[in-house]
Amino acid sequence: MSSFFKSSKTTEDLKQGGGTDHIVNSGCYPVNIIAPFVSVSRNGSTSVDLFVKHGEKQQVVYGNMRITNNDSSENKIGAKVFNQLVIIADVEEVAEPEDAELPIGKKEIMTDVAVLSDLADLDVFMRVQLEYGAYNGSITEKKIIKGFYRQSDKASAEEIVNEENFGAQFEKDTPYFDSVTYKDGVTAEDVTSWVAQQRPKGTAGNSSSGSASSGESAKKPSFGKKKSFGKS
Repeated sequence: MSSFFKSSKTTEDLKQGGGTDHIVNSGCYPVNIIAPFVSVSRNGSTSVDLFVKHGEKQQVVYGNMRITNNDSSENKIGAKVFNQLVIIADVEEVAEPEDAELPIGKKEIMTDVAVLSDLADLDVFMRVQLEYGAYNGSITEKKIIKGFYRQSDKASAEEIVNEENFGAQFEKDTPYFDSVTYKDGVTAEDVTSWVAQQRPKGTAGNSSSGSASSGESAKKPSFGKKKSFGKS
């Protein structure tokens, strides 16, 4: 039987990466992952994004978890972060996605997606780091998922596999939870001004390199019978 993803318990793959219920800042958030879903870019790379609930709010976190590259080779950075989630879920192999619907966006319109049901309805701490850069002369903002911890005891994937020191990595990482990354010559002052001006285009000064915040446009692979997740 084919599967979408096989968990890895090697030491290297288990290590962590470096006011409102909506997740809008860097931090480590207790969330319920209602459903992870898969998309495929125009060029063929595969990514997993997360439809989560934090407090009373539901939202999609497009966390840059690219599992495969355009040539179908493994994307080691994204796969490593996703592997943490799989280990915390206590899943050996993630089954292929299923056709499903999620209420995405402010209007909660039911949208066709491909959900990884093995990882649905999972409580975790999710570490998110904001990254600012530039693209075509405009400032970009990304939410990068840096890692996960088990919600019951704050254990990392590495600690779960080794069955020791539960929560130690969480405590070690805590001072860095509010870190922000600045790239392409964009500074903290640039971002502060950009936000104050309600994020206008063309405000990145001489910084015009980098990659678009939304990445490549993606399509939904189709698998099996449709289910619904996240309805009120």
